[in-house]
Amino acid sequence: RQMCIRDRNNLTLIIPPSPIRDFPDRAGLPLGSVMLASMVREFADVTIIDSYSKAFTPDKTVELAISANPDLVGISVPFSFSLEPAVEIAQKIRRENENVPIVMGGLEASLSCDELLKSGVADFVSKGESEFSFSELAKKILESGIDEAKNSPLDGIAFIDSGSVWHIANRDLIPDLDILPFPAYDFLPGFPDEYDARMECSRGCGFRCPFCASCGYWGNVFRGKSIGRIVDEISLLVNGWGIRQISFADDTFNRDKNRAREIASAIEKSKLRINFGASCNPSILDKADLEIFAQSGMNSMFLGLESGSKRVLKSINKSHKPDRIIPLVETAESLGIKVHASFMIGLPDETAEDIEKTLNFAEKLPASSLGFHIFHPLRGSEYGENPSKYGIEFVETIEKVGAIDTVAPIRTKHLSPMEILDYYYRARGIADKRLSGQR
Repeated sequence: RQMCIRDRNNLTLIIPPSPIRDFPDRAGLPLGSVMLASMVREFADVTIIDSYSKAFTPDKTVELAISANPDLVGISVPFSFSLEPAVEIAQKIRRENENVPIVMGGLEASLSCDELLKSGVADFVSKGESEFSFSELAKKILESGIDEAKNSPLDGIAFIDSGSVWHIANRDLIPDLDILPFPAYDFLPGFPDEYDARMECSRGCGFRCPFCASCGYWGNVFRGKSIGRIVDEISLLVNGWGIRQISFADDTFNRDKNRAREIASAIEKSKLRINFGASCNPSILDKADLEIFAQSGMNSMFLGLESGSKRVLKSINKSHKPDRIIPLVETAESLGIKVHASFMIGLPDETAEDIEKTLNFAEKLPASSLGFHIFHPLRGSEYGENPSKYGIEFVETIEKVGAIDTVAPIRTKHLSPMEILDYYYRARGIADKRLSGQR
């Protein structure tokens, strides 16, 4: 399909709605799409439709997309539960405008690449880190059309040609994140009034937890922006948008312990007077870190503790000691850092006795809030890609599991789906008590 060329083309970026939530979510700022907008703004007029955060229906999403008169549509598919609404939206856009090219990207799109292309819902899939591959593809499509884009394939872009899926070599990871433009928050309708501000200091993790798909997507590599770049981005949010609270979107803020301290010190020296929250790995966190973080404005911290059983922690490559975590959390809370401690129920090697240890540990933990989640083997993770190796038996396919934390999709060596659910609802009771201020 060839395209009508105009001075400025319209590019519409869509974040599909969640099928498990029908109310807006301030915390869902789509950094990936905001970054793509910043990459293409020189040659296209961008419309972002954030149906995830706004809780738009698929029909409303399509209505908004068509009204934007797009010359190209990009659909983000970051989660397994995003796949079904993304496909529905793409199909309906096709019916309304059969000539508009559709590109999909994100973790789940990368994993479902062949399916999406063979079904015809997508013309291209941008695999992995996409700022440069997507922007180069978009420019080529908008300037020369789909056929030319296929005749001059780009690394990291997959497509159908003569009935076969062409997987061009994966794009190399961006070695220096400082070369990326600043996020185009100005393209995000409702920002900042309807969003909690988010930015990233780094990409990747490298801890290789078997339940996580991060290493599969970003590679087993940790890349950090320079300290100066981070302060400049914070300054943009503070001075340009009046932001005072920022959430760092990094997988692990303290992946590099010294670097995390340097970032905190630079924030304090900048006199920008912000508060921030971040996710930290508890195994490399200590009292000195907490004091430095608190001094610089940290007021919230996410800790993925996962289990209160040492045996289970070892099985999932976690090295923190539950007994050490209690005084650490107590220190954080005393410094004004509200801790959200997260746990999973139904991990592959977990027994009923292990879960009892987790519940007892969580009740003793002096964290401001607790989160419990039913273990779902994610595609792209070690558990998701090799379930039989770990005694995981699916009773529902992951694609059909939309209601996360209301369905236990697996049976493990030790627990049935019903037992997992029973323990989960007990755990939820503990979390609800904590939320209401009870201990």
